[in-house]
Amino acid sequence: RPDGSSAPGLTAPTAAAPQIVITPSDRSRDVALTSTVVVRSDAPLQSVTVTRGASKSQDTTAGVLAGQLSADGRSWTSTGGLFADTQYQVSAKTSTVNGISGTVDAAATFTTANPEKSFKVSWEPVAGQTVGIGTPVTLTFSAPVSDRAAVQRRLVVTTDPPVNGAWNWASDRVVRWRPQQYWKSGTRVHVEANLAGLDVGGKRFGVKDRAMDFVIGSAQISYVDAATHTMKVYRDGVLQRTLAVSLGKSSSPTMSGPHNVLGIAPTVIMDSATVGIPKGDPDYYYETVQWNVQFTSGGEYVHSAPWSVGAQGEDNVSHGCVNASPADAEWFYRFSRVGDIVDVRNTGRPPDTSQLGNEWSISWQRWTAGSALPPATETTGAPPAGAGMVGAAASPPPTTRS
Repeated sequence: RPDGSSAPGLTAPTAAAPQIVITPSDRSRDVALTSTVVVRSDAPLQSVTVTRGASKSQDTTAGVLAGQLSADGRSWTSTGGLFADTQYQVSAKTSTVNGISGTVDAAATFTTANPEKSFKVSWEPVAGQTVGIGTPVTLTFSAPVSDRAAVQRRLVVTTDPPVNGAWNWASDRVVRWRPQQYWKSGTRVHVEANLAGLDVGGKRFGVKDRAMDFVIGSAQISYVDAATHTMKVYRDGVLQRTLAVSLGKSSSPTMSGPHNVLGIAPTVIMDSATVGIPKGDPDYYYETVQWNVQFTSGGEYVHSAPWSVGAQGEDNVSHGCVNASPADAEWFYRFSRVGDIVDVRNTGRPPDTSQLGNEWSISWQRWTAGSALPPATETTGAPPAGAGMVGAAASPPPTTRS
């Protein structure tokens, strides 16, 4: 009407409330781990939160599922994987109703399936450890990996300060990450294996994500010389002690090369049958040995050898290990930590890079060639604040030499 009033019997149209659609739908059960959570609305979304409950069967705590909002703000899509046997709660809210101030809320709850076969990972080092400057991050998977690139895309290493590093596949079940050079003391390292929801084939699925943090300690490097029968032990470039030692004899020389310490143990039973010297052979031995620092997965240690004290500093008489006096071996055992460097020289035996403990004998060119993805896709940088969940280590049972 000319005066602006409404015509008799007519009312202004009412704005329709926007609709929010959540997938998976409310009360869904046995949702596939490969599913994506999607929230769509015909109005811009103000917020979307997807909360993950704890799961006893998967030994996981509560958390939040990551996602990304579309450019127009009207849809949200999850970017993280779904944990197995877990309840998720989705809540969403619009920011406006057809241009009119106000909000609309929506919610849904769903539960994921628990696959018969799971795909999990264990790793070394373990969460919270302070380790040596030669420590590689070693991940061992519960089943062989056929699509290494797909798995590697789910792996993240971030460091503070940033370093240049890369993954290298040792086998279809073991992948390792190390920097190009030895770690700098004080570096903080954050590792993620975001395997939740990953289909690796054979009806096997990643059932959860894992993360952990560790720290690089002081620079501890020991130089073992088969020609001088000595081991010079340094911390941060300062000589701490020179040990008289005996290395492998000519028939069983110690492996040369820079080795990273794999583990330490106060006592180890060394059985020559594990390295091809069976019972009944004149060289057979079965000994309980003290103060052991292992530096190859083939069974080479620095350890106490009271039986060879007379040869230590004079001759090489062992079966491949580095023999030291009981006092020196105990001192070195207490000095050492996982990831320290034991650099063996002048033995004539090249490093066997198929064994763990020899990661630093692999050239950087060869190391990066063992990655399933181009180096440009590797991730480094500062670790996220507050990151870290308990990790668990796994390693093959060692063979032993004395």
